[in-house]
Amino acid sequence: MTVQRRRRLLSVAALAVLVVAVAVAAVMVTVIRNGSDGSAEQDRQSSVSSALVTQRDLTEYLEISGTLDYEGTVTLATHNSGVLMRLAGEGTVVRQGERLYLVLHEPSEADTARVLADVASARDALAVAADNLNDAISGPSEADVASARAAVAEAKEARDQLSEPPSLAEISSAQAEVAAASEALEALDNPAEGDLAAARADIATAEAALADLKAGATEAEVESAEAAVQTATQALTDLKAGASEAEIETAEATRLAAWATLRDELQKSDNSVETELARAELHTAEEHLADLLAGPTQAEIGDAEAKVRTAEEAQADLLAGPTQAEIDDAEARVLAAKERLDLLENPTEVQYSQARADLNTAAEDLADLRAGPTQAETDSAHAAVLAAEQALADLLTEPTSIELAALEASVASAEAALVSAQADLAAHGEVSRPLYAMYGDTPAYRNMTVGLDGDDIGQLEQNLADLGFGDTEGFEVDGVFDEHTAAAVRRWQDETGQHVDGMVGTADVLFIAGPSQIGPWEQGIELGQELEVGKSLASLTVVETPVNGELSTTQRVSADLPLGDRDLISVGIAVNVELPDDTDVAGTVTAVNPSPVLDEQTGENIVEVTILLSEPASPTWIGATVTVEITETLITDALVVPATALLALVEGGSAVEVLDADGSTRLVAVETGLFVDGDVEVISVDLATGMRVVVPR
Repeated sequence: MTVQRRRRLLSVAALAVLVVAVAVAAVMVTVIRNGSDGSAEQDRQSSVSSALVTQRDLTEYLEISGTLDYEGTVTLATHNSGVLMRLAGEGTVVRQGERLYLVLHEPSEADTARVLADVASARDALAVAADNLNDAISGPSEADVASARAAVAEAKEARDQLSEPPSLAEISSAQAEVAAASEALEALDNPAEGDLAAARADIATAEAALADLKAGATEAEVESAEAAVQTATQALTDLKAGASEAEIETAEATRLAAWATLRDELQKSDNSVETELARAELHTAEEHLADLLAGPTQAEIGDAEAKVRTAEEAQADLLAGPTQAEIDDAEARVLAAKERLDLLENPTEVQYSQARADLNTAAEDLADLRAGPTQAETDSAHAAVLAAEQALADLLTEPTSIELAALEASVASAEAALVSAQADLAAHGEVSRPLYAMYGDTPAYRNMTVGLDGDDIGQLEQNLADLGFGDTEGFEVDGVFDEHTAAAVRRWQDETGQHVDGMVGTADVLFIAGPSQIGPWEQGIELGQELEVGKSLASLTVVETPVNGELSTTQRVSADLPLGDRDLISVGIAVNVELPDDTDVAGTVTAVNPSPVLDEQTGENIVEVTILLSEPASPTWIGATVTVEITETLITDALVVPATALLALVEGGSAVEVLDADGSTRLVAVETGLFVDGDVEVISVDLATGMRVVVPR
């Protein structure tokens, strides 16, 4: 950074000239006062030079270097996925209502599922918001109030229990736990003989079972299994053979005998009990005879066959001997029994630690029980009671107007979100998806449709009006999306070849501050390419912004100002910007960074200054280094003479030698003020603008 500055301090050269002038003047004053002859006076007058006394502003100048650029650049990205068909070319300035790009979109199943899920989620959110509002209006239910009262009662009961001393039963129980924990710790060092004997018996039993398993079946067990198979087989054979002639004859004889007995009893009218018994015996005999004649049922045969199979399987298992899994299980039982005995005889350190911890815990519980509740526990119980009571009070208190308004706002917001999701669903099937530029500072953060209102709606309406689509009766730029706004949107959509639905989505418009220039396309971007949402396409630079109905350039200069010169500049002052071709453009300081930084090249602290141009410079100079000229007025309407005109008086003070019209000179005493660039402010009632003062040649 190059800084050129003319300061108000008198230079060394000027001081030297001033000293010489004072010395010469002193000689001249001495000559004058001694009354030199007339010829000498005439010679001196003919050799002097003079300067006018002027009245003007004394100013200070500062020149700093800066870089010319535009105010801001953003990235143009895709708002929807699909195939890129059109994109404004590099250097194109896109204005209000013009298309930025065009994408052909064919929704996938995943896209469809996402849009449907968004609609469902929005409906759920609206239902929740509506329920909350209805609950606030209708008040709490009896069940809610009863639950809150129960919570208060429980909290009070817990608080009251803290203040009551422990009962004898509680202390006894705690003491018993301490004793049990002590016994458990003691048992680790001195295990009971009965426990040891039981563990040894378990080992013996497990080892015997393992030995029996490995030895296999005895001859007696094999014979017993074989006899069981023969018995089950014989029973099945007998069942299938049916009843013998002798069994049938015996059953028939039994039935006849029962019938004779019943007949005899019927002849006796005085013993009904005996008669019923005879009837039962006859019935049983008849059923037995019927079963014998009918033969065995299929179920009976199936059961007998199952018994045969069971006996045969048992015999086969016995002859096959134990499986490896059975042997492994038996060996594991032996090992486990030995480990239990080992733990009894040689307890581990972990067991000791656990036993000690159990004893400490039991002792602490007993101590806590005897000591009663701590202050913290009491405070917590009181706080729980207060919280439960407050919850009950809140439940019984009707909602305030502010709370109701907040709940209503939540419902309205949920409704807007549902409308937005439904708009996305409606536009989901569109194939052609262009993005249009509109002017504004509020981004398109939601789908805009009938029923919504806000700054973004007003911004959209203003653009529709500017583009000529709002010139119908009833249309107003009022920030309310009504049917008139929807009609204007439909006219705009029809005019531009869009899908006509009267809604404007976030993927339909991009609000920019003003006419914007398309920068170089991002590397790899080309027409016909499949793009995802959010893919960067190109830079977008705002070159003009609307100000009071007219477009104003956004060209600005960013410059670094030495911290020592910070007092010379402030936001709002006018400056001059000199371009590389020596043309000048007016500018205004719009920002001064309050935080200085160190310039590593110069080693001095600097602050960043931003200057906005009043009119655009040629785009040729964008990125070029320019000179910013800053002027500060130190004194207005000052009486000014060259600093070399000052004379030092013998008696003290300063004076200037005035050259009158007739060629004569006279001394005029002056009071000096500010020295700036070889000039000095002088104050004297005998001095006026237009006079001439003597200055050395």
